[in-house]
Formats: sequence, C-alpha cells, structure tokens
Amino acid sequence: MSAAMGGTGPLGGLEKRLANGIGASARRARPDDWQFRDENLADLWPGQAFEALAHIREHPWKDPDGPRGAIERLASELRAQRPLLATVLFSPDTVLGQLLGSCGSAATGLVDSWMGLFWIAEAAWAVISESPPADTAYTVADTGMLRPLAARLRFLVASEPSRTRGHGTDSWWGGAGLSFSGSGILDRALGNRSWGLLVARSQEARREWLHCLDSYQSHPLLAQATQDEFENELWALAFRRGHFASPLGLSVRPLNQNAPLTAEDKTVLDEVTDRHLLPRFDVASTVTVATYDHRSGYLATRAAAGILVALAGMTAAVCAGLLLVRLATLIAIGCYALIVMGVWVFGPGWAAPWLLRFPAASAVGVIALISLSPGGWITAPPGGWHAVLALVIASLGYLIVEARNHGVAGLALLWRSLAVAVIGTVHALMVSLIGLVLVAPAFVQDGQAITGLWHHPGYGRAGMAIALAAAWCLTVGVFSQILWDDRPITAPLAHLSWRAR
Repeated sequence: MSAAMGGTGPLGGLEKRLANGIGASARRARPDDWQFRDENLADLWPGQAFEALAHIREHPWKDPDGPRGAIERLASELRAQRPLLATVLFSPDTVLGQLLGSCGSAATGLVDSWMGLFWIAEAAWAVISESPPADTAYTVADTGMLRPLAARLRFLVASEPSRTRGHGTDSWWGGAGLSFSGSGILDRALGNRSWGLLVARSQEARREWLHCLDSYQSHPLLAQATQDEFENELWALAFRRGHFASPLGLSVRPLNQNAPLTAEDKTVLDEVTDRHLLPRFDVASTVTVATYDHRSGYLATRAAAGILVALAGMTAAVCAGLLLVRLATLIAIGCYALIVMGVWVFGPGWAAPWLLRFPAASAVGVIALISLSPGGWITAPPGGWHAVLALVIASLGYLIVEARNHGVAGLALLWRSLAVAVIGTVHALMVSLIGLVLVAPAFVQDGQAITGLWHHPGYGRAGMAIALAAAWCLTVGVFSQILWDDRPITAPLAHLSWRAR
C-alpha cells in the first residue's frame, strides 16, 4: 500500500505527486468510504497482465508484443470494471503501493513497479480516450469528467524517469543495470528499443495535461482545487523536483546522459509561465525558468546578469531616497540598458521576471504628468504625502484583488502582491526619474521650475515631486491593465503569440 511507502524511497517522489495536488482535490468528490473500497480491490487486480515483465527483461525479442498485449489486457479489465478504473484514476498512489508490495523494493522491483504502473496508465488513457461501448458500466459523461485524471496519471508516470536524468546507476532505474541501453530496462517499456516511443508518449501526455490545466475551471474535479494543490501540479509539470528545481526536459537522449531542453520543453515552459505562473504573481518560479541553462557557464552568466539588474534597480531607488537625483537617474538608465541587453542576448524568456509592462505603462503616466506642466504638484502641494499614500494603497489593493481572482490565497496572496508592488514601484520610480530629470524640462513651458528642484533638493519639494510622480506612475501602470483584456499586469511585453489554444 502507499501508506507503507510513506512517501520515502526511490519512488517516494512519484507517490507524493500522485497522492497530492489534484489527486487530493479529486478525492474530495468521492464517497466517504473511498479508501476502504480502493484497498479492497486487491482481489480484483488483473495480475496476469504483468507476466510480460519477466519476458521483456530476459527475452524481449521472443515476445515483441508483450507490453502492448499487457496494456490491452489491462484496458479490458478497466473497461469491464468501473470501480477498478476509479481506483486507478483517483488513487494511483494506492496502486503504486500494491505494485511495490508485490514486486518488492529491490532495484528490479522498483523498475517493474514503475513499468506496471506505466502500463496501467496507458491502459486507463486508452479506455478514457475511446467512445464507451453500449455494454460498459460508464458513459460519455464519465469519460469527459475522468479525462483530466487519466491525462495527469499518464504524464506523471511517463515523465518520472526524466526527473532523474543523468543520475545513471545512482537512480532507481539505473540500479537494475544499464546493460540494455543508456536508459536501462526502460528501453523495453513499450517493446524492444522503445525509449524514443516512451518519450513521445511522455510529450503527448504533457501536452494533454497542460491543456486540461489551461482550462481547469471547466473541469469539476479540477476547479475545486486549492491554490497549493493546483500549483503543485504546475510545478510538477514545469520542474523536475518541484518548486525551484531545474526545469523538466523530455529528451530522446539516453537517460544516463544530461540533455538540453528541447524546443518543445521551452514552449511548455513559456506556456506555463505566461498562462499560470505570472498571472498568479509567482515571480520566484519565473526567475527559476528565466535563469536556467543546462550549461553551467551560461547559467552563471544569466544569474550574474539578473543580479546586476536587481542591484541597479535597488541602487537607483536608494539614491532617489537620498535625493541623489541625477545619480539615481543615470543608474536607472543603466538598469534598463542591462535589461535590454539581457533580452537581446538571452532571449524573451529572460525578460519575464522583470514585469516590463510596468515601465511601459508608467511611461504613459509620465506623459500625463508632463502634459500637466509645472504646477502645484511640483512645488510642494498641500497634502502631497497623503496623495502618495492613497495612490500606493489603491495600487496594492488592485494587485491583491487581481491575484485573488487568479487563484492565489492565504499568506501567498499578500507576499506575492507585495513583491509585484515593489517591482512595480521601482519601475515607476526609475521611469519618473528619467521623465522628470531628462524629458520634462524640454517639453514644459517653464522647464526651469523642474530643473531647479535638483540643484538644492529637499524632501519638501524635490522629494515630494519624485514621490508623487512615482506613486502616480505606479497607479497608472496598475490600473491600465483593464485596457489589455486577458493580459495581466505581469504578462510579458508582447501582444501576439503563435501558439495553438
């Protein structure tokens, strides 16, 4: 049983992924005695289907249809017994526990347990994907509701070997020996020399599961998931070992070799980032994706460039707070120059964590301020700090509401909203400095009134002008999101993509 595993051991990570996330959410829709029912299905288990496990290890060429035949027999059992199909889809961790109990925890037992579960996942997907015959115990409505669970199970099981790519004999799949190929006995999971086919199934399963997550609010079993449950699925889809780990790549290269991310891997990461991580204000995960490179030298370069940009932004903010206005303006220009160079060298994915819609929208706020020309707001207006506070609170409140409407809850709602607000504030401050110091004097009627602020700056005048401008630009940047339809304030600075929806 999965309880015996306790989430530990070489396949403990797979068991946790199967049991948690959407798995826990879906089980809440089942009858209260679901656990009792699942544990009592052992007598119904079609053990004969796993006789092929021994054949593919010893004599795969004598039974080339062994895996396919096993999957077909499993599909027949699942097709005929709806309770068994429900157990497989709702409690796959229990199924994995049963397999480990019968196959053992030795190296060969671990591989056999995974391979048996993989065949079961393929069989369940085959059953769910077909139109149910009239004499089966379930209907088209059942298959529509269960399809996301079947896609999830298939992806999690098929992708599990790739989460330990490059580990070789230190991995659960390498402990049984790599004499078959660089992917060990897994090269025979779908027939002799079938590693490429297994990877293709993994990629297909990932695309299908991502499609389900993209429309999760339309699926009753997914829509009730909590923030943590849903995000666990996002992290399992995008990363090897969860939050902050290396991105998950599905490559046809042998498993004992490290491999770069493929074009499809990068497309999936971009999709997850654009449609899920950024709308949920998960900037931390976005940084992990943006700075990743399988080459250590390039990884260090990406990380160093990101650190330089962050330090430049913070330094500009500190200098502005100390009223070193001209120095802060030069550093702000340098910060944006670093961002542009980084996007040029590393590509558009590197720009995602910087939330570049904020400076773009803040520039609109600067244009509005310049059009007002020097007036009361530039010469210590009464109640100026109250206006700054009101604008900042309004912006933060808007961000909190937007994040909550995208599924973020609890303390994460506050911290993520604050993090995005801080990034937006720094952008608004730097854009305001560039606009007030370099641009406004050339356009307003009395440019000397603005230029004079920076000769003898004080918090009564220069500090107030900078604070008001930054708060105004932040508010304009945040609230301008309503003009972008389905694009949140955290979306990349692009209006078109050429991905199928």
